[in-house]
Amino acid sequence: MSDTLTDSRQQLHWAVQAVAGVGRSLAEPRPDDSHSNLGWSRMHRALAGVELEDGKHAAIRFRDLTLLVFRDRGLIDDEYPLRGRTLDDAFAFFEQHLGKPIRRPSEQEALPKPPPATFDPNPADLALLDRLYDDADFVLNAFRATRPNASEVRCWPHHFDIATLQTFENGHTIGAGFLAGDAQYREPYWYVTPYPYPATSASLPPLSSGMWNTDGWFGAVLLGAQSREESARFLEKLSRYFEPIVNTRLPG
Repeated sequence: MSDTLTDSRQQLHWAVQAVAGVGRSLAEPRPDDSHSNLGWSRMHRALAGVELEDGKHAAIRFRDLTLLVFRDRGLIDDEYPLRGRTLDDAFAFFEQHLGKPIRRPSEQEALPKPPPATFDPNPADLALLDRLYDDADFVLNAFRATRPNASEVRCWPHHFDIATLQTFENGHTIGAGFLAGDAQYREPYWYVTPYPYPATSASLPPLSSGMWNTDGWFGAVLLGAQSREESARFLEKLSRYFEPIVNTRLPG
């Protein structure tokens, strides 16, 4: 992994906040804040926010860190390269195009690291992040297609993970997703996490690929930029391991 990947990822993560701000400000509010989440647009190689009333989407294209506004059928109305510009410039672009104020992240929504003075990520890192999120979207959609009651594959702007959540009849869940790195693991990783967590982690079996995480949250983690095939095997194996644990009926 590039030594600059963490910085480039953090810059991209901040750029995503402008897209999420469009959803928070202009989309129909939802109790779970899902109006702020994003989905991968393979046509645009971009993370795109939810559709607005006029059919438009705000988006961020990874490879050149460019903001987009596109409409149905993928037609691009406007674009705005962020290199050399500020986070305020990003919000101002959407405000000017959409004609309405766009809310900045609240104190609870703000990221741990401050935004860059100006955006200047490493181009090779952006190309890698583009590939990783495209692969993750492909793998997670294939995984979701084989599981009943699995949510759409979406990227959540605060943690920057792209994920799906399978819900069972008893309300228990198995989450599967990908992050390009965070404060806990600097390199990209996949995860599978059940809810509720097991009462103890003392008897967990060894994993042939990946490792158990018990620091702050419980689940299995596969580190590194894995192939689609290896990532898919990891998700399949760990979700099958957790299914009989979480898919039990509540008493009464």
